[in-house]
Amino acid sequence: MLAEIIKTVRRFLALFGPGAEQPWTIMLPLVVMASVWAVLRSLTLPEREAFMAAFVLAMALRMMMRADGTIATLQNQISDRRSLTLALMIAPAVLAVLIWQGEPLWCQRFLSVYFGVNACLYLLDVADGRHAMVRHLLPDTRPRGADPMMSRVLAIFYMALVLLNETLIHHASLSAWLIYFGLLPVLLRRFVLALMRTVDEAYAKGFGRL
Repeated sequence: MLAEIIKTVRRFLALFGPGAEQPWTIMLPLVVMASVWAVLRSLTLPEREAFMAAFVLAMALRMMMRADGTIATLQNQISDRRSLTLALMIAPAVLAVLIWQGEPLWCQRFLSVYFGVNACLYLLDVADGRHAMVRHLLPDTRPRGADPMMSRVLAIFYMALVLLNETLIHHASLSAWLIYFGLLPVLLRRFVLALMRTVDEAYAKGFGRL
């Protein structure tokens, strides 16, 4: 039993090696954010203002990079043009509120809210048994019988991210949190991929079957 657990953990960690390719553009917001932070701090701009400028630029860049995919996804789900326009305005509206507040803590807590919403959506998936989130976001080639286990794993994963973010808010500097925020797209992709493959392998071996 212990040998099987160790073997599974090793397979999970192996998914973070050089074999899992990532598009280089996913690192662009981090590069922009780090550069803006460094330049503004070197110009003796206060930490709060430098944080807000770096965070807002990174968020805006990330929204622009994901715009095509977001529009295509929403068009498949929302046919009414007015509802589609309102849905597309949510992210810019949230960013505008964060800029208007001008408070780093709001930006940091926004990430906790985002993770919390994701955790709730996966818990709803577990409750209603349809697993719509998993089936929408993960590849269709996966064994669908593993969806219940995957929904539970991702709910726990996002709850853990809420705790991690809150811990960093209380104990890390603003510059350290910015680096964490910039690395999140890469880390989330790797972790979700690793969790998916681990859950699918466990299901193939008979774990989680009713």
